[in-house]
Amino acid sequence: MNKLVKILALLCVASVLVASGCGGRCKVTGKVTYKDGTPLTFGTVVFANETTLCKGDIDPQTGIYEMRTFKPGDGVPQGTYKIYLSNTTKFVESGKTNKVKMGDQELEMPVMGKNISLVPSEYTVQDQSPLGEITVKGKMTKDLLIDADPPEGASNPTEVEKSGE
Repeated sequence: MNKLVKILALLCVASVLVASGCGGRCKVTGKVTYKDGTPLTFGTVVFANETTLCKGDIDPQTGIYEMRTFKPGDGVPQGTYKIYLSNTTKFVESGKTNKVKMGDQELEMPVMGKNISLVPSEYTVQDQSPLGEITVKGKMTKDLLIDADPPEGASNPTEVEKSGE
C-alpha cells in the first residue's frame, strides 16, 4: 500500500511538470520587429545549440513566429540556444518597364528587380547575431528586435519596390 501511494505521488508530480511545460517540448512564439515597430514579414527565426536546430517561419502579415523542431506545432526541447535569422533575402520587382523596339513593333518589357537583404548581415550569422541567447524552460514568448530601420520594399514580400534603382 505504501508503495502504491509513492507511485501515485510520483505520477502526480510528473503530470504537473508536463502540464506546466517542463519536460518534452515547449511552445515558443514571438514577434520580430524593426526599431520603428514595423514587423519583419519575411524570413525564419532559428534557435541553435550543439545538438538541436529549431526554426520558426515569420508570418508575412504580422511578423509573428512559432518555433518548431520537426513539424509545425511540435515546439522546442528545453535548453539554451543562440538566436539568429535566415532566409531574409527577397526579390523585389522594380515596377518599371522599358520600351523595346523589335522589328516594326515597340514592346513594353519589365525591368528586372533586385534581391534585397531585409536585415543587417550580422543577424544571419549564428555566432555574431545581436539577438543573443534564449533558455527555454517552458511555454514562453520571445519578441525579437532588429536594431535597424526596414529597408525599402521590406513591408510585404509581394510589394513592388518604388525606388527605381
